[in-house]
Amino acid sequence: MTTIIDGQRIADEFNLAIRDRVRDLRKSGVTPKLVTISLGENDENNMFSLKRDELAKFTEIESRNYHFETQTKLTELKKFIQSLNNDRSVHAIFFRSSMLKYLSFRDIINLISSEKDVDGATTLNQGRLFLGEPGMIPCAPLAVLHLLRIVHENIAGKHAVVLGRSSSVGRPLTQLLLNANCTVTSLHSYSKDIESVCKTADILVSAMGNPKFVTKDFIKDGATVIDVGINPITDEKGIIQVVGDVDFDDVSGVAGAITPVPNGVAPMTVSYLMHNTLKLACCA
Repeated sequence: MTTIIDGQRIADEFNLAIRDRVRDLRKSGVTPKLVTISLGENDENNMFSLKRDELAKFTEIESRNYHFETQTKLTELKKFIQSLNNDRSVHAIFFRSSMLKYLSFRDIINLISSEKDVDGATTLNQGRLFLGEPGMIPCAPLAVLHLLRIVHENIAGKHAVVLGRSSSVGRPLTQLLLNANCTVTSLHSYSKDIESVCKTADILVSAMGNPKFVTKDFIKDGATVIDVGINPITDEKGIIQVVGDVDFDDVSGVAGAITPVPNGVAPMTVSYLMHNTLKLACCA
């Protein structure tokens, strides 16, 4: 029988622990503060932004959001981010963008101090992860690892296949799994025989952004399947729904354990945004 990994329930328990630690820190006179910078289309009403604000309030973390238009110049962003870097009341900076027409993500993200880089996105923090050195780690890969450790007491030696190689999920997750002594295969859009390689995995993580790409034919009996995909699609009635990279109904009869979408990895990712903010506040 397939185990459904209830990310929302696990996140709820994790959030209580975060709130307790935040309250202890506030007693010492320090209130963790997270600043989110968004560029392009204002997405403050999307699922992630709403959950972020809701969870910041629950955990008693101070949260501020700033939006810039797509045409904003790098010099303006640099001036603003530098002011946040120098503000001792700000512990964590998170950058989001719906589109980057005129600016480079890497140029913007590296304006953020590595000591306030809450999502481990700067080149310095990504390099630290690659070398196994202490630093901030992206939230979604941390969420995946947390859920895996709910299912597996020890993942060392297991064969993990990661679908996708983005700098926010696929690449850092591959490195985290290597650091946890897994044998890791990274697959992407240029990979050959994806289905047959996936079928050798004890752990399969999909972060491709391809709706229902993974079917039961990709899954070894009893494998653990973690679906990071968040894909809005329109059904035959014109109703928009969110699905993962994994065809949940098809795969759930074969997998030993599986995360649903959206209540699998997503709630834990937002939780780790708060966790990392707290961690940075404790280190300040």
